[in-house]
Amino acid sequence: MPVTDPALRRRRDRERARSRIAKRIALGLCPRCGNRPPAPGRSVCETCAGKRRAADRIRAAKRRQAGIKRIRHPEARKAEYRRARARADQRVARGLCAGCGRNRHEPDRRLCGDCAQRRRAAERARYRKAKLAGRKYGKSVSARRSQGRRRSRQRRRIRRDASLCIRCGRQPSVDGGASCEECLVTRRAAEKAAYSSRRTAGLCVRCGIATFRGEALCGPCAVVDARRQPGRNAAARRRYDERKARQICTHCGKAPSFGASRCQPCASKAYAQSEHVRGLPVYGAEFTVVHAATREKLGVFEHWEDMVLCLSFARLSFDEVEVLHEHAPMQPVLTGFS
Repeated sequence: MPVTDPALRRRRDRERARSRIAKRIALGLCPRCGNRPPAPGRSVCETCAGKRRAADRIRAAKRRQAGIKRIRHPEARKAEYRRARARADQRVARGLCAGCGRNRHEPDRRLCGDCAQRRRAAERARYRKAKLAGRKYGKSVSARRSQGRRRSRQRRRIRRDASLCIRCGRQPSVDGGASCEECLVTRRAAEKAAYSSRRTAGLCVRCGIATFRGEALCGPCAVVDARRQPGRNAAARRRYDERKARQICTHCGKAPSFGASRCQPCASKAYAQSEHVRGLPVYGAEFTVVHAATREKLGVFEHWEDMVLCLSFARLSFDEVEVLHEHAPMQPVLTGFS
């Protein structure tokens, strides 16, 4: 006869469900449908997992639309985080994506290409939403920055131990360095562009604030640079001695020098930039005034106007003095006097 007690009926239904699930698990089948084996790394098959995810999304959307917040106990949240981390570590250990668990993760990454792209899009959307609301990063700024620094240190340490570039993580680093040649070229180009733009704008080439009288460094950066200069000089001397002892170029540190201090390309480049090729520098002109009768040197002036003013006070004309114009070889000569 049918059971009329609701509590007894629920208890029997639970017992039958537990027994049915135990039999399906013993047979290696999905405990929900019993038709297919569970997916790799899961307790249910992929079809049942998709149905459960869809139902969870619909239920969560209804709760958000009704204004019902999802309140979880702190201990339950921590336990969920622990399960998620353990599941991600297991997937990565098997060479699978930590997010979906279906595709292979990218080299030196924990996610596949699709999951990484979706996560980046979600991060950008959350950042834009927080920025419009007047908040940074969508959470505490200090917590976000400390988390980013910690992850960056861990990523650099792993790549350095594997002898890979700490920037891209794909190519091996150069000999004695931490980055690959491609990343070094990109970094040098970016630093040169930033230096040129800040120098042209009259800003500090280090921090980017305005400098005094167009100097390259501001006051604080100049003090820090002066403190670091002895250490840089000592490191440069050690590097020079080490490369000299290895008979490699002391400038680039790559090509052999065959007993010289620099290799042939570096030596040619240094010679092309020297004054032997560029010529003498264009220094300022000087006007030396000598009395024609007594051969007495009356003075040396940097500007023509100063010399004329001095002659007018001394009541001397150009016929009574001799003006010697000393100038750079590349500077045009003023006519009208010797």
